[in-house]
Amino acid sequence: MTSTPVTALLAVTIDCSDSARLARFYADLVGGEVTGEYPEYGFAQAVLDGTTVNFQRAEGFTRPQWPGQEHPQQYHLDFRVSDLGRAVAHAESLGATPAPEQPGGEQWHVMLDPDGHPFCLCPPREG
Repeated sequence: MTSTPVTALLAVTIDCSDSARLARFYADLVGGEVTGEYPEYGFAQAVLDGTTVNFQRAEGFTRPQWPGQEHPQQYHLDFRVSDLGRAVAHAESLGATPAPEQPGGEQWHVMLDPDGHPFCLCPPREG
C-alpha cells in the first residue's frame, strides 16, 4: 500500500494535428497496437509496450521547432532500440525525420515524428 491515494499512471495524452495518424505512427514504430480511433472526438489511443498513449487533435496545433523554444517540444519520448541504424531507418520509413541538431552524437539519435515532436532512439546500455 502506498502513502498516496494516487496509485498508477493510466495514460499519457499528446496534442497533435491528426490523432489517428500519430497513434498509428507510434504503434507501428514500437510494434504496439492502436486500440481506438474516434474521429468525431479527434481522439485516438494506442498501447505502446504496455503503456497507453492517447492522441488528441488540438485546434490550431503549432508544430514544435526543436531545439528552439519559440514553439516548444511539448513532450519528449525516449525509446530503447537494439540497433540504432535499423531503428532510425525504421522510423524514417514511417514518416519520421532526423532532427537537424544531434546533441547525442552516436550515443542516441533525435528524430521528429510526423507532427514535429522530438523523440530519441537510444541504443542498449553498454556493460
